Amino acid sequence: MWTLLSDHDWIRALRMTSYGFLFYGPGSYAWYQYLDYALPKQTVENLILKIVLNQIVLGPTVIAVVFAWNNLWQGKLSQLPEKYQKDALPTLLFVPLQARVAFMCLGSIFWNFCLSSTMSKWNLDHQ
Repeated sequence: MWTLLSDHDWIRALRMTSYGFLFYGPGSYAWYQYLDYALPKQTVENLILKIVLNQIVLGPTVIAVVFAWNNLWQGKLSQLPEKYQKDALPTLLFVPLQARVAFMCLGSIFWNFCLSSTMSKWNLDHQ
């Protein structure tokens, strides 16, 4: 355990944590509030439009900001255009092979929580 902790890149962890707290959390909250305001009806069309907007607006924005934040912390802002050209599209399109199972499992945890909460609420309403 000590080896894992001593070999951990704490600066990278701080960089990503600060990005999450300062940018991703507040930004995604505002984005989803806006989507719910702009597309309030729970229809299949609105759901599809929200998914499409997430992919063409939020995804690229998140990638652009996290790359900029990371390069800023590393003192490599001058290399940012090259980083965008090299890594932005592959990052947007694919989860790396070695991370796909973990990525899907994490998503499943939250999805199962939502399903469980919905079923619990339904059961309470129909007792």
